[in-house]
Formats: sequence, structure tokens, C-alpha cells
Amino acid sequence: MTLATTEFTDELILAVDQVCSPLYAQTFEKIAKEQPSSVPTAENVMIQHYPNQITWYNGSRRPEIVERIRRAQLKWFNSWLSEHNTGQPPYVKWSWIMKNMLLHVTNLLFRIDLGDIITTDEQRNDCRQIADTIKRILVSVSKSNPVTIDPDGLPLVQILLQILFYFTVDVELIIYLKSLQLVALLNVLLQTSNNDDEIHLHAYRILAIVMAEADIKQLQNSSRIATVFIKFITDTIDQGVRSEGRLHNSLRSLKGELLLLFFNT
Repeated sequence: MTLATTEFTDELILAVDQVCSPLYAQTFEKIAKEQPSSVPTAENVMIQHYPNQITWYNGSRRPEIVERIRRAQLKWFNSWLSEHNTGQPPYVKWSWIMKNMLLHVTNLLFRIDLGDIITTDEQRNDCRQIADTIKRILVSVSKSNPVTIDPDGLPLVQILLQILFYFTVDVELIIYLKSLQLVALLNVLLQTSNNDDEIHLHAYRILAIVMAEADIKQLQNSSRIATVFIKFITDTIDQGVRSEGRLHNSLRSLKGELLLLFFNT
């Protein structure tokens, strides 16, 4: 298991250089297109080892590193989302490598909740554009799956909602998310996701931030909300110290009227 470190090493410098390079994006897109069950060592180093090194670095130069990575890759990531994810079936069945790769790239770009705050107007504008892209894809998923979302499309919805949730940590992005009028869309996804725990968790956490408390009072599915949060909090505690950030995020979402619903169930 990789351990957090504050040491700024030559290996870390190399990792940052590689993740900021065009080769990283090219490798990502190649794997996303081919969905292989395994990858050569060089590709694995690029899409997993280097991002992992950066994720676990917690030294004084972390803000500088995160800003550099975002400057290099946020616009590319939005382009990839927009060009290769229409939200319409047929959906590509993601391999475990794809899911792991997306986990790493979201950790690099979007973990505002763990202290990687947005430091420039350019970053925030890029995130607004990504939010626009995510909404467009989710609307397409919703329209294409009016009864139940295709199981192969669920991982896409999960990761998109997770990114939107990370945006709720930034005050200015919250204002922007509210302007996107996501409540009706999220409610539809809740109804058509076949009780997918991950989708429900992210959707409820976003709703807790973007909805007015008066609207939260009108939620009729308080037992489902409680079930989702209790399961997630229990699982997170069982996973130990590495999941402290996720636990904090869930507790942060339980506020106001949603908190009352949670405890009155």
C-alpha cells in the first residue's frame, strides 16, 4: 500500500512531468477506446503509478503541482468527455482498468474536497465547462433510458455525479451548479438507476447542497436516503483511515432538513 509522503523527490517530479504531457492523454484515450483487460507495463506506469505517486504526495508543493496538472489537463478532459461520451446507447462496457484509470484522473483533477482547492479563475471556468458537459451527457442518458438506465451506462453516470459532487465544495461552483437547475434531472436519475447505491449517494449529496431546505422537506423517500448514507458511512469506517475524506464528505452532506430526515427515519 502506498503511504502519504511530504518528500519532493525526483520520482515525483518525473510523475508530474509525465501526467502533464500529451502522452498521458494519448494513453488514456487509447485505453478508453480499446477497453483492454490488461495493459503493458509502460501504460500501467503512466495511467496508474504516476497518478498514484502524485495523489499520495502531501508536501508543501502540492498546490503548485495540482495547479500545473489542472492547467495541462482540465481542458483536455472536458474535450474527451464531450467527444467520446454522448450519453446515448449502446454504451461501452468499461473494464476494471478503465474504472481505475478514471478514479486516478478524478483524484488528480477534482479532489477539491481533500484540500486541492481551485486557485485560479481559469481553473474555475474550466470546471464550469465540465459541469455543462456533464449535464448534457446526463440529460442524454436520461432521455435515452426513460425507464431503467442500461447497466453498462451506470459507471458513466456514477463518475459524472461524483465529479459534480466534488464541485459542491467550491462556493462559486455551487452557485453555478444551482444555475444549471439540476434537481429535476437528479430526481429522474434516482428513479431510473435501479437503486444503484453509488448513484443515489452522489445524487443525494448534490441535492443536499443545491436544494433549498424548504424543498428538502418535501422529499418523500427519507428511508432510502437514510439507507444509502448509513451503508456508505459504515462501509467507509470499515475501510479505515484511507477513507477519512469520503466519510467527511458524507457527513458534510447531512445538514439541515436532510439531517432531520436522516435521523427521523
